[in-house]
Amino acid sequence: MQTKQLLQKPETMQKSVVEMADAHCHLSILSDPQIIRDAVLYGVSTIITDGVDTPSNIKTLEVADNKNVFGAVGVDPEHALAIDESSFDREMEFNIGLARRNADRIVAIGEIGLDYSIGGGPRNIVRQKKVFGRFIDLAEELRLPVSVHARNAIGDVLDFLVEREAKRVHLHFFEGGVEEARVALKHGYLISVPPIESSKRKRVIAMMPIESLMAESDSPVVGQNPKSVEKPIRYIAGIKRMPFEQVAAALVANTKRFFDVNTKGSVKMMRY
Repeated sequence: MQTKQLLQKPETMQKSVVEMADAHCHLSILSDPQIIRDAVLYGVSTIITDGVDTPSNIKTLEVADNKNVFGAVGVDPEHALAIDESSFDREMEFNIGLARRNADRIVAIGEIGLDYSIGGGPRNIVRQKKVFGRFIDLAEELRLPVSVHARNAIGDVLDFLVEREAKRVHLHFFEGGVEEARVALKHGYLISVPPIESSKRKRVIAMMPIESLMAESDSPVVGQNPKSVEKPIRYIAGIKRMPFEQVAAALVANTKRFFDVNTKGSVKMMRY
């Protein structure tokens, strides 16, 4: 008698997926809701999306569902410098007020920080530090962590954070070397790894304990979308010589703990 082979229809077939977390992206730019749905189905069940200016902060609050997508609001260095002098105080107060009014809906103050790759000299640095300081104070007031941008400025950023006694710090797209990473580790800061490899980043990952790491897509600026977070997770796993699934689980736990979030979505199985 011939044995019949039973086949599932393609729409009902399932495969296991690995839960992942994206510690930093910009969904205010990725306007298609399907991008979020696809990322969650792919396994990226925890997504932290950061605002950088007034329009993106407003959009971030609209996108964040506090189930899979969690929002942070702030003003980054580039946009801090772009604000016209005549409207600077008004713009700052609006964004600070926005964070205060939505303190129970956001999970961090960010993206904030310093960027010395932007031209303009000492005057621009003074403004950047003014904005950075105001948002660090706001985070302390609201008892929220900060997500920090540091481009060509990691030394000053670390000094500033230590001086301000910032307690819950996420150094996104960490570009420092081993020495700067040791300072971050000493103060309990977490660093996140973007989807870009380098020999300096490899040394930092090798030195940092897994408990101090997160992964990010920084999409769509660097990664294409939150699914791009898989690349840095695999990069970390290779350097640490650990199974991908184990690293992904550890980074999810770190991200949820740092941002104090509880992902409600299920990613145990996906349909395809």
